[in-house]
Formats: sequence, structure tokens, C-alpha cells
Amino acid sequence: MRLPRFRALADRLASKLGKDVGAVRRDAQDRLGEMVSVKSRAGTWLWDHALGPAHTRAFTIDADAIAVARLKKLNEQHALVFLPSHRSYADVFVTSKALSEHGLRRPRILGGDNLSFFPMGPIARHSGGVFIRRSFKNDEIYKAVLQEYLTHIVASGDNLEWYMEGGRSRTGKLRPPKYGLLSYLVYAIRSGAAKDVVLVPTSITYDQLHEVQAMMAQETSGAKPKEGLPWLIDYARMQQTWIGHVHLRFGEPLSLAERLTEAGDDRDRNRYLVEKTAFEVFKRINQATPVTSQALATLALLTLGDRALTLDEVYRQLAPLLDYLRARSLPVSEVEPLRHHHGVMTTLETLVKTGIVARFDTGTEPVYRIAPGRHAVAAYYRNSAVHWFINRALLELAMWKSAHSGAEDLVKAGKTETLALRDLLKFEFIFSDRVGFREELLAESDLFDPDWRNRISTARQRTDMLGDAPFLIAPTVLPTFLEAYYILADRLAAVPSGKVVDEKALLDACMSVGHQYVLQQRVLHPECLSRELFANALRLAGNRELLAPGGPDLAKRRVAFARECESYMQALIELAGARRQPQVTPPKEPVRVAA
Repeated sequence: MRLPRFRALADRLASKLGKDVGAVRRDAQDRLGEMVSVKSRAGTWLWDHALGPAHTRAFTIDADAIAVARLKKLNEQHALVFLPSHRSYADVFVTSKALSEHGLRRPRILGGDNLSFFPMGPIARHSGGVFIRRSFKNDEIYKAVLQEYLTHIVASGDNLEWYMEGGRSRTGKLRPPKYGLLSYLVYAIRSGAAKDVVLVPTSITYDQLHEVQAMMAQETSGAKPKEGLPWLIDYARMQQTWIGHVHLRFGEPLSLAERLTEAGDDRDRNRYLVEKTAFEVFKRINQATPVTSQALATLALLTLGDRALTLDEVYRQLAPLLDYLRARSLPVSEVEPLRHHHGVMTTLETLVKTGIVARFDTGTEPVYRIAPGRHAVAAYYRNSAVHWFINRALLELAMWKSAHSGAEDLVKAGKTETLALRDLLKFEFIFSDRVGFREELLAESDLFDPDWRNRISTARQRTDMLGDAPFLIAPTVLPTFLEAYYILADRLAAVPSGKVVDEKALLDACMSVGHQYVLQQRVLHPECLSRELFANALRLAGNRELLAPGGPDLAKRRVAFARECESYMQALIELAGARRQPQVTPPKEPVRVAA
């Protein structure tokens, strides 16, 4: 607090809040003490050689060395702010190890104060870790001090790292971003303290994670165990078994100063800019995220629910997906072996070993299925790649719905359905703006059928085109989300329209009634029972003004929301029935020479 900026901040706060300057300075000093960090040789050594291995020994780190070299050069001129996807408690140790091994300056890592317990807290604080409160929206002094401290860090040229999702993803895909800390960086530049900071979209993708099953259990119960020394010991013990690779990739960096220049001095545009920048960061994270063999294998097995598949059937499910990845030149990791039966079997066995896939091999040939009770875990791995398939899925479902709509203008009906689906799932996925979205759908259509423009005039043409497709992805990737949204909409419609919605009670009801609906097969995918998915559906309901008390019209609109979701669920069932199994000629197996 001896720095002039901090003293001036305390004076401004005292005037704004109508409090004594001395009292405000003491409060600000206390709050700064909660978050300030140092970088000591001992703290850094303990982070790298004690805490680090305890979290990362389960993985082999696969970092994009070329991208890191570019970032190292960029770091010579600019402070870098790494904004990774958040999948595991191991994330911060993965990034620290990879960046330091490639000679990049160690960032100061922002994390929740729930992890500030001994010995994690002292070690992290002495190796650049900054602990912040999980919630501080009503504490004006805390917000101002944190903003000034982050400004001080980037102005001094230090790198930063934090997780904009605000917590580990429970679904395997990106959660909606939180904007608060990003707005503080805008302040750092606007105030003149820093000329620029460069945002680095960072993708962290695990082949598998030991902690996923525990996260799924928390999703069901709604209870999260308290972090502390016993928890840390249990977590470190869980990491003793190697489980695969973790893939560290980097999206195209963004200059925050350049984006601010585009916005000018308009305050409203600046607020919109923060939101738009956050979504652009997440879009670039998705673009850098590779498709893994485990993601494809779980996608294939989840396609047919509880039905077991032979090795050859899994292979045939995967073959057209691999062709699709190649046609789009998507980033991948170790998926080429899936073009051979041996590679498929190897991937399936890694999932059998961790209990996600069950193998039955006492019949005429082995068959594989998702293990009972592990659908949510399998969906977690599938969802790490689901963003690459979402536009294709929306295109398929919109094509089917428009073909059965009875509309005279099927082209217009198809566009309407596509935009309606985009709006329904806008809190679930990072979509491009409408112009970009349209261009992406046109590209998808060309891949779907190069002659599509001549095959969309009639309902029969549309259904034939879907039936002739080498694969259909909508019945695989969309049901989980639409069923979760249906459950939320159904329970919301049961709330009297004149009553204030108790959001926690509503989410609890979604879990309990949703479980009933799974047992009754009113919904068919157990992985739809996710508090995270229900929460996103709740955000959509709020966006559609379906939460605040109202009259009879509100009740009708809530019912319409549920029927909209139910209509899409039924269409997906029908679309799945139209799917024709592709005929695939297996390539020659690679020759394996005995050692």
C-alpha cells in the first residue's frame, strides 16, 4: 500500500463510500494481504518438485513446442495472459511445467482461496500464486484492490494465468466464461498503467482423468468435498497410476489494446467488448483443441446407448468420422491408429482398464459397451470434441425437422430451424455470429453432399440425403443437451406462474425427477442428469424471461419451452431410425514387427 497508486485508490474509495480514509486504508491493506504473492527460489522449487509431481505423474505432457517458441518471442515485448480451459486440479501444474521447460517466464496464477490451505497455500504464494475469493461482488474495497493489484502485475511485465470458466468443467466442454477479471485488464490499459497485454487462449485436453468419476458424483449429489490436507493426500494418491497424455495447445493470441482501439471511448461498447473478447478467447480455445482417440471411441459407443458393439462395429462407426476429421483438417491427437482394428482395440482397452467401458468376451467374440453407471464419464470425454460436430448436428436436425414441417418453402423452414436450434443452445456452445455461422453451415453442407443445392427442394430429397450420408452425428451429440433442457423446462412449467422460482430447489427437482424420467425412459440418456447442463438451461429460461413471476401467458410460454425441447428430442429419435449403416472396407492392417 506504500505505492502512490494504492494510496490514491484508498483516498478515492473513502470519498466514494463515505468512510474514514484511515479505516479504508487498513481494510485495503488487509485485502491486499490476502492476495499478494512473491516468487522465491524455495517456493518455486517446492511447487516444481513436490506439489507438481503429485498432480502430474499420471500424465505425459504433450505441449505444442512450436507455439510455445512463438509465445516466448512475443513475451519479449508483451506481458502474456494465459487463459486455459479448466478440466482438472492438475491444470496449473501442467501449464507451469510445460512453460518453464520451454523457457517461458512463469506466470502468476490466479486461483480460488478454497485452495489456500497448508501446504498448498504457502507454497503457491511463494511461487507466484495469487489466491482470490470465490465471490466478492458486494465488497467494493476488495474489487478495487484486486483491480489495482492485477494492474500492478501486468504493468511490471509479469505474465498472468487464470481460468475464465470459474471452475472445472463437469461436462468435458467449455463452460460459459466469467468476465470480471478480464474487465480489470481493460482498466489497466485504459488507465495508462500498461500499454498492452496479450491474451493467450490455452487448450488443455486429457486422454482420461482420474477425478472425473468424483466430479460426476458431485454433479448428482450437489455436494463437493472441502479441499484441505486430507483431500490433497487422497488426490495425490489417486494420481499415482499413469492414465494417458494431456495435450497443451495454444490458440491465436489476441492483443487487448488493439481490441480497445476498435471500441474507442464508448463505455457501452467497452462493456460489450469484454464479453465479446471472452467469447473470442473461448472460440480460439475450441479451435486449438484436438480430437483424441478416447473422445471418438466414447462418441461411437454412446451412439447406440446400452447396446454392446463388436470391435468391427466400433470400427465402422469410427471410419466415416475419421474421414470427416481429415476433410476438415481438424486438429487431432493419435487418431490415425483408429483406421485399423488393432488401433480401435487398443483405445477401447484403455477405457476398459479405467472402468468406463465394459468388455464381454465369453461369447463368440468380444463386445464392448459403456459400463453401467459410467455414461456421464464417457460423455465427458466425448464432449471434449463435441464442438467440432455441433454445426453438423444442427444442420442434420434442422434438415429433418424442415422436411417434416409441412412448410411450402423448405429452404426457409430449414434456415428458421437452424437459427432456432442455435438460439436454444447459445448458452451451451460458442457459436460464431450470424454471418460466420451461415458461412460455416454452407461449408458443412458442401461436405455433407456437394450436390446439396439440388437435393433440398422436397421433403423426400431431404430425407434421402440424410439417409445416404456416411454418418449422422445429431442423434449422438445432441440428445444429452436437449434432454437436460427438456427436464428443466418441464420442471419450470410445474412451478405456479405467480410464484418466485427457487433456483436451487428447481435444480434439485431436475436431478430427482430427471432420474425418474430416465428410469421410465421418458429420456434415454442418463448423462443428461447434470447440474451444469440444468444451470445452462436455467440461464436460457432467464434470457427468455421465463423465471420472474407472471400471469397466464407466462405459464403458456413455459409449456411451449418444454414442448420445443420435446419436439427436438422426438425428431432425433426419428432421425436415428433413418440412419443407414455405412459400408466400410477395412484398410490393410499395418505390419507389426516383433521386437
